[in-house]
Amino acid sequence: MIISRTGGERVMAKFKKTVSLTLCATLVAASLAGCGKSESGSNSSNTSSDYDHIYKEVDFDLSTDVDTDYLYNMFSYGDRIVACGSSYDDEGNNSTYNVVSFNTDGSDVVSFSINNESTTDGESVYISEICCDENGDFYLTKNLYSYSEDNSYDIYNLDKYSSDGEFIWEVNLSENGNETSVEEMCYVEGKGVLISGSEKMALYSAEDGSLIKNYETNINYIENIIPKDGNVLLNYWEDDGYAFKEYNLTDGTFGDDVSFPGSLSNYNYCLKGTYSDLLLLSRNGIYTYNFGDQEVTYVCSYIDSDIDPDYVEGVAQVSDDEFILLVMDQEDYTYKFTKIVKVPAKEAMSQQIITLGCYWMDSNIRRAVIDFNKTNTKYRISVKDYSMYDTDTDYDAGITKLNTDIVGGDVPDIILASTEMPMESYIAKGIFEDLEPLIESDDEFDMDDYLQNIFDAFRRDGKLYSVVPAFSVFTIAAATSNLDGKTSWTMSEMEQIADSKNIAYKDMFGVGYSRNDIMSIAVYLNETSYIDWDNHECHFDSDEFKQFLSFMKEFPEQIDYSTIYSTDTSDYYRKGKALAAIMYMGDFSDYTEDLRGEFGEDITLIGFPSDSSSGSAIIPSVEICISSSTSKEDGCWEFIKGLFDDDFQQSLANYGYFPVEKSLFEKLADNQMKASTWTNDDGTEETYVNTTYIGGVEVEITPLTQKERDYIVNFIESLDQRVDYNEEILNIISEEAEAYFNGQKSVDDVASIIQSRINIYVNENS
Repeated sequence: MIISRTGGERVMAKFKKTVSLTLCATLVAASLAGCGKSESGSNSSNTSSDYDHIYKEVDFDLSTDVDTDYLYNMFSYGDRIVACGSSYDDEGNNSTYNVVSFNTDGSDVVSFSINNESTTDGESVYISEICCDENGDFYLTKNLYSYSEDNSYDIYNLDKYSSDGEFIWEVNLSENGNETSVEEMCYVEGKGVLISGSEKMALYSAEDGSLIKNYETNINYIENIIPKDGNVLLNYWEDDGYAFKEYNLTDGTFGDDVSFPGSLSNYNYCLKGTYSDLLLLSRNGIYTYNFGDQEVTYVCSYIDSDIDPDYVEGVAQVSDDEFILLVMDQEDYTYKFTKIVKVPAKEAMSQQIITLGCYWMDSNIRRAVIDFNKTNTKYRISVKDYSMYDTDTDYDAGITKLNTDIVGGDVPDIILASTEMPMESYIAKGIFEDLEPLIESDDEFDMDDYLQNIFDAFRRDGKLYSVVPAFSVFTIAAATSNLDGKTSWTMSEMEQIADSKNIAYKDMFGVGYSRNDIMSIAVYLNETSYIDWDNHECHFDSDEFKQFLSFMKEFPEQIDYSTIYSTDTSDYYRKGKALAAIMYMGDFSDYTEDLRGEFGEDITLIGFPSDSSSGSAIIPSVEICISSSTSKEDGCWEFIKGLFDDDFQQSLANYGYFPVEKSLFEKLADNQMKASTWTNDDGTEETYVNTTYIGGVEVEITPLTQKERDYIVNFIESLDQRVDYNEEILNIISEEAEAYFNGQKSVDDVASIIQSRINIYVNENS
């Protein structure tokens, strides 16, 4: 039975906080294995528990062939597996709902389809929720939607079908208490079908669909409804986080809070379990949970089992150590059922485990790990994604645990650096390996094949503690005609140009930027102007920084988005209403589109104004390090080296990053001088010109000229500064500058306080 989807892949709406100064200070006293190689500790040997989440695919076929292309939902009841999903007609309006069920051994396959063809022009019909009772009968909510100037409606019906697809009954929910929408549905044994929506729930008879009882919950949205002992558990958002409470269906009252370790929102799906109370599916793998337990049980790691979670559409448990998965084939995008079984630890221990620690994982790196594990016979990478430790009340729990583990000496063999990690402090304490000797001793890795400036940008104190396989560029662009030959500028020079053109400072970068937005961008791009980590110095009491604070005072504290959304600002640079564009480039087409579109004339990538830095910076696709305490250095480097091979570099380019491989980088630049093409049905190739709309006028995005191509390539190859996001530094500036912005302190006083606080921070963390 499906309980519900949750927001497991939730968007991180809040910036994560950097580890506290107290934690950083603890590093000084901590006895870390990073001071030298160690043959003891968590990274030097593996125990059977390290191999406890590995599964392998075994042969599994259904007794009858079925079309799986339109299946995307999966659940189980008893000894039956159910998969279902919709297919649509060419217009995308009328759908067919497809249901397949079978025994756990693949026998007794039953499949049927429900035709949701509408009877009214302009009406769309689709199935929104499905559940099943203990007899195998199905309950589905059907949404009839139509919108027109004359007649608009949104109607929900509840339908019942037998286990073999025979229609039994239908009721109109709009006439039976659930007036506006259906959010969640579940079958509660002995009670009926429970549906939530519009701040209430309604219980319907499984016999005839009649309304049994309405419940006023006053809950805006329920994430999960979980049947339990004839009642339900409700998981929903309250003002200060997610609540998880019992709900009595007899009298419609809330009971006690339900204890759950961590957060249900860390899981993509929460299903009623057959071998446990809950079956929890996340991007990392499969978990189980029994009510009252102190922890969830990590059952299967997708990556350890060579499974790409991006292609897993459904999971059903068929025994303590077996699962059936609905997965998409990565080559032809067709779907299939597959069975996985647990690999005994003794069998799996033929390979040594390399631990990879991260706080959220890039999908490209995840695929690289899977490919490595499939082909390497000596090592297997096991991923520990610390984001799974986040809770509804502490969004920083995961990164705090990662930092705490590192401080305590439990350092993963490979670490994906994060903006929430105090990298300078860790490097100063010898936690990460200098990768230069590994590169120099590897005859298969030639540094001349790669963009040297990208490697150099991530050096610290002359050593290479991390490498970056691909990158983006963050800079400021301005029309060349406005710059009088300048290729860089100071704050004074930028202000003088704006003054000469009557551009208000708050509109300098176009509309939509608050004071904090610009402050963040300046810290990202100009931190090296104010901080010298290698020499433990900072310069926030300089005239340059004071002028920057004065400049910031011109920007609004809050943005009026209603005005922005109602105004076309796309031609502001062409009309001289704005001077400089904040520019992010992931590939050469980004540059081309700004050049031809927003500006419509030659541009100079001039960077954020500074007296001493370029004001432009490199953003890593991922920054990857090796622990200095690992005993598996050769295996770690073997994996990292694979991120720089031709195929992986191409995949990163396809994903929207600049590759560091020179030949591919140059090839992509050359391609930007060519017209776009597409292939006809007969195989012939035709060219076309991309277009965009600027100020309501269609503008052609023509290919780059040789001169333009050479300019952007030379610019990128000249960059030697990385984006340094350090929220602690940004917080100090924001906190202290507020007194200046409010007129409570002078700019000199504020700059002096900022200098003192950040100077302490730099010396404690470098």
